[in-house]
Amino acid sequence: MKVLIEIKFENIDDSLRKILFNSILLEKVDQRVVNIDKDKSLIVISANSISRGRAIMNSYISWIYTIIETLNKVKNNDRKNTPRA
Repeated sequence: MKVLIEIKFENIDDSLRKILFNSILLEKVDQRVVNIDKDKSLIVISANSISRGRAIMNSYISWIYTIIETLNKVKNNDRKNTPRA
């Protein structure tokens, strides 16, 4: 059974979209089953089974979530840098 999963980013700030798609690296093991289209803001997963497709999808969603959370933490970090002596 062939499984097709599309992760599409809609209504997303262009600067965030650029950061996300420049940060997501296609892993060598996924090259045959994952296609990343930066212009369409789309990640397409084509796997041979539901469990494989779901595992790949969860991996990329986790990666995207980590990137967004890291950006939020950096943005919300209002502490001052300690001056060096």
